[in-house]
Amino acid sequence: MNKVDKFYPSATEWMWNYCIFLGKFTDKKGRNFDLGIHMTFSEDYKDCSGAIVDGNEAGDYASGDMSYSQDKWKKNPSFFERYIETFKRAEAKGLVDIDCVPRITKEYYSEIIQEQNK
Repeated sequence: MNKVDKFYPSATEWMWNYCIFLGKFTDKKGRNFDLGIHMTFSEDYKDCSGAIVDGNEAGDYASGDMSYSQDKWKKNPSFFERYIETFKRAEAKGLVDIDCVPRITKEYYSEIIQEQNK
């Protein structure tokens, strides 16, 4: 993945080593983001959070549970544009369902992370 084009390449070391990278995105205001998701798996619970990088420093990112946020997105789509795009990309890849719940296993999630970091 180090060869994949990103707006913020240093995030490879502190974000994309545990989150799935979904690509670059420029919003309607011209702001640049590298989009991704983080998935949590337990015996009785699994969810998906945004992993949205907006700078080269380790704290330059936004995150948040995407499973319960979709009503907020509809109320203010321009503010949540980066989350909406993250969800669309994850859903298109078959990673999440319509409610943004992971459709993949914990093992496959780990495989994706390992593969993207080769």
